Amino acid sequence: MKPTLRKAAVFAHLWLGLVAGVFISLMGFTGGIVGLRPQIASFLSPSSPQTANCQATDWNRAAQDVSSVTHTEINRVYGPYAPDTLYHFRMMTNTPTIYKHVIYDPCSGRILGSLDLAWMDWTVDLHHNLLAGNTGRLWAGVIGIAMLLSGLTGLLVWLCTRPDLSTAFAVQFRFSRRTPRELHRAIGLVAACFLVLEAFTGLWLCFPQAMRGMLTTVAAVPEDVRPVRAPRNPVPSAMTPAAAPNEKKVGNAASGRPLAVAGFADIMAAAHNAIPDGFIREIRMPEGNGNVQVRMWRPGDFRSLGNNVVYISRSRAQILAVDRYADRSASNRFTQAMAGLHYDEWGGLPFRILSAIAGLLTPILFISGILIWWFSRRRKAVPSVRQSVVVTDAVLTR
Repeated sequence: MKPTLRKAAVFAHLWLGLVAGVFISLMGFTGGIVGLRPQIASFLSPSSPQTANCQATDWNRAAQDVSSVTHTEINRVYGPYAPDTLYHFRMMTNTPTIYKHVIYDPCSGRILGSLDLAWMDWTVDLHHNLLAGNTGRLWAGVIGIAMLLSGLTGLLVWLCTRPDLSTAFAVQFRFSRRTPRELHRAIGLVAACFLVLEAFTGLWLCFPQAMRGMLTTVAAVPEDVRPVRAPRNPVPSAMTPAAAPNEKKVGNAASGRPLAVAGFADIMAAAHNAIPDGFIREIRMPEGNGNVQVRMWRPGDFRSLGNNVVYISRSRAQILAVDRYADRSASNRFTQAMAGLHYDEWGGLPFRILSAIAGLLTPILFISGILIWWFSRRRKAVPSVRQSVVVTDAVLTR
């Protein structure tokens, strides 16, 4: 069975690479860039001024100042990672997938500057959705399946050819016909391990319902604790409670009447009340009067972004649900781990760098694979030509 298995693996690996190699390279290369997004944003951020004493931050005023400078609404807020103290505000623009990025220093209480990350936002949308919304997300999942099968079959081909670790990573510096094969093997053995993981975890983001359904056949998966998403810009009724003192009003696009929106400080206070030992790492603001998602990190969380989520009503800053990772079942922890692994939030900076390098090397794998296929075709063509010449000479001599 071994020769048959190897032949099937070679056939699948070859044609997956030839047909989908360009798209696999695109997803791998953009994924490598996206994987380093936090480090790139931190590198481009303005330096924090030296402040002896960090006073209590007025977050309502901070949100108002950022919105006044950018003339738009807050989309997300990224909290700092120690020892950094700066907050990253992502602001809405007229383009749904492009944002304004503002850096705020809570200690000095002022805006330090903005980041030009439109190219990164474009790359993220290309990697996630192929610049085509939900339809692009489905096609990205199809490319992920091709990447998964290509990586697995490539590893299988190597395992079926009497593998030798002592020579597996040997590459000649002088270019020859063997160089593409040696380069493809050496890079592929390392990169395929990361790419297979990224492809598998990416399927959980592209096809969450299908992958969750497959998991239920193996283990019971409890219902999601997240509240039902509120409709965008709901029309307030006469039964809507009055706004709290710290709430502000925003216009409703459908009715023209104002909606009550809780202050930013109230939202952060509610999150800390829900998980007192947590640190805010991300705040996702909804469109209209929906629910706010606050992701919090607790000691022991494997995701750098945090494994715990607090769902808060934007209208009155009421806690709607608390999703503590410690209270989850093993199957729910597994599903959440998929997102953390795909975004390289596990293993620290070394794992993130290695995963990003593996993605950035996918074009080299594609080009070297094309060269291997081309040289093998020429090598097969040469004996047939020589045999034809020999037969012709034999006929002429007769």
